[in-house]
Amino acid sequence: MAPGTRQCWASRLTDFFICVIIKALVELWCNCEIQIFGDPVLAGESSILVMNHRTRTDWNFLWPAFYHCTKGSTRYRHSLKFVLKDMIRHIPGPGWVMQLSCFLYVKRSWMFDKSKLEKILTYFCEMSYKFSLLVFPEGTDLTPETIEASTKFAEKNNLQKYSYVLHPRTTGFAFIAEELLSRNNLDAVYDITLVYPDAIPQTEKVLLCGKIPKQVKFHFTRYPVSILPKTEPELRNFLEKRWSEKETTLREFHKTGHFLRGHRLKKSNVFEMYIALVFWTLLPYVTLYLFYVNFMFRTCVLTHTFFLLFVNYFYGGFQEFEVNVYKFKKKIFGVGF
Repeated sequence: MAPGTRQCWASRLTDFFICVIIKALVELWCNCEIQIFGDPVLAGESSILVMNHRTRTDWNFLWPAFYHCTKGSTRYRHSLKFVLKDMIRHIPGPGWVMQLSCFLYVKRSWMFDKSKLEKILTYFCEMSYKFSLLVFPEGTDLTPETIEASTKFAEKNNLQKYSYVLHPRTTGFAFIAEELLSRNNLDAVYDITLVYPDAIPQTEKVLLCGKIPKQVKFHFTRYPVSILPKTEPELRNFLEKRWSEKETTLREFHKTGHFLRGHRLKKSNVFEMYIALVFWTLLPYVTLYLFYVNFMFRTCVLTHTFFLLFVNYFYGGFQEFEVNVYKFKKKIFGVGF
């Protein structure tokens, strides 16, 4: 077993349950059709996913898409990680789950973010951990205000003006790709294009009010490591070209209704979704009942809650605590512990 592999199982289990329950809620409960075309994500490989950030709720629909498009014998163990704003980890409940899944958090201060990203990417690589890492290069969702800011940036830097995407921030992507390439732990980059044909759920409030899109479309294009650029300037240019193509694709879709096609990616394991839906529906009631009647269970829940609050405040999140524990064990027992 690879160094630290046992530590991955809790994260993998958390990832799997998140993926299946969100898929069940979106496709069964909300009756939203997720259409995915293009190249499958290969489990057992490490990859970077880059996607246009149309709304604040995109990730709700990406989870089901990722479930459908992941292919391979280890797909149930393949983890999807997100690069998120640091403030999200503070949300009680969901933020804690994301910490347990070892998501990456950034504060948009490059000196701070660079060291944090390097630290956790090193951790993944030393564990020989295979995963897919989603990056939103635009940094924020598409709104009139962000389009205006992107246009001003384009004018200032003599770049093409975009209407359907924002100019990507290339620094983070180039750094992550270079780090993984230097450690031989990057197999591919996937360019994902997302479009909402009908309702556009711009915020969480829109979803909570029941305004769910009837259909969401994704297209995945795989760029294997053999054809990827290897230097920072080339990686930046690679990303900028993908975004220029994405603008053209989305403009064409909004004019004609035609979207990128390719092999349809879909799994039909409905039984799995129903099991997840029943399990997660019953779990809150069972938890509340046990919390009320059982002293040991109540003590355990409160202890874990205080522990997560403690590591979130003093360590920057459970993901940082996990990495620090790994580094301590490595220092004491060596690389092959």
